[in-house]
Amino acid sequence: MAAKTRSRNDTVWTGAPGARGFTLVELLLVISIIALLATLLLPAISRAREYARSTVCLTNVRRLGIAGQMYLAEHRVFPPVRLKYNKNGSDFVNEYGRTKPRWQWFLDQGAGPVIDPEPYGGATFGDGDSRTMTNDYYICPSLRDKYERDIRNGAYGYNYQYLGDSRSLEDDGYFTNFPVSEERIEVPAMTVFFADSRGGDPNHGKHSYTLDPPKLAASMGIPKFGPTAGPDGPIGHSPAEARHRGNVSVALVDGHASSMTLEKLGYKLDEDDVVIPGVGNNRRWTGTGRDEPATVSDDPDEGSDGP
Repeated sequence: MAAKTRSRNDTVWTGAPGARGFTLVELLLVISIIALLATLLLPAISRAREYARSTVCLTNVRRLGIAGQMYLAEHRVFPPVRLKYNKNGSDFVNEYGRTKPRWQWFLDQGAGPVIDPEPYGGATFGDGDSRTMTNDYYICPSLRDKYERDIRNGAYGYNYQYLGDSRSLEDDGYFTNFPVSEERIEVPAMTVFFADSRGGDPNHGKHSYTLDPPKLAASMGIPKFGPTAGPDGPIGHSPAEARHRGNVSVALVDGHASSMTLEKLGYKLDEDDVVIPGVGNNRRWTGTGRDEPATVSDDPDEGSDGP
């Protein structure tokens, strides 16, 4: 049987009968619709990502709060903000070999070492050897800059003024406000333990491991905020940082965690929504549920916003 041949005028079409391709106008219209849909969806996707990051951050600070409770259960006092020296004046070295450890190291029972000690083989090491945190419980996923893993300038700070200011006094005492007993805290469910912290820079960094309340804890004998002027500043105050769409991740002393605004934490903001150092209300920091005057002329009830 002879094979059939196709003439030069035959049309070869593999699609459905009667189908045709898009015109240029139709193609441009489809692209425009896709672009419009992408424009509408991108903010929602961005919000979903930030919600996920804030959830991880809240989980982190809750874990730190629980680790703090474990420290309390064993020692009956709150951890020091940083323990530099033994009573004989020698450098304090913890069981991992870290010299002059900050508060993060004292939460190891519940959260693990903040920096992996394995590379140091039991030898002593300090800031000059490593300030890079390896434990992700101390890392906020919304903080992505040069300080994100810096133990001194990283994501989370400690309410040290009221709970464990282990800075040395120059004249008549060994520590400023340490140790602080668990019994001193009357309202653990509303007392800040750890939270997102900013540091002494306008954006982030510089002693953010210290978390300053709105006002100095004058009743505890605190002489200054966490950072100092100059290289540790320029602001000299390390307030909470609202890095989650206007909210701060906060661990409370009783072990639960919550998202709060800066205003809810007692801070006063200027017209640019920047925290004003030294004013506001400390009732969420004191452990008593009451604000305490920074000076004798201050009104303890000013700015009260409920529990």
